[in-house]
Amino acid sequence: MKELNDQSQRLVGDRFFIRKGERTVRYFYSEILYVEASGCYSRIYFRDRSTLFVTNPLVATELLLPRNMFRRVHRSYIVNLWEIEGFVNNTIYIDDILIPMSSRYREEVFGCFVFWNFRSEKKGEEDKSA
Repeated sequence: MKELNDQSQRLVGDRFFIRKGERTVRYFYSEILYVEASGCYSRIYFRDRSTLFVTNPLVATELLLPRNMFRRVHRSYIVNLWEIEGFVNNTIYIDDILIPMSSRYREEVFGCFVFWNFRSEKKGEEDKSA
């Protein structure tokens, strides 16, 4: 069975459309910061600080998002990997927003990134062995 979030067969795979009343509105995946569960619904948060309330639970919304851009990080959150600015313990930073990351998803999320393990030194603390 083909996955719903497989964007490879679509000619225009960078956007999606949602029906709002009589109108169908275009949105870009790249504009999504994160998605939050809200009971049996999902709330999508965009870069411009607007939100969209959709009548899908988070698990259904997750299947509609491109896997190369989005990952579940908590039972209540999916994030756009391209928008992550940093991590502190089990918290993800996107803009000024703090999103919890469950230990269940931590290894998979960290596996999406390259980490350089440099030690930062305070100014004036050069290598004293020289």
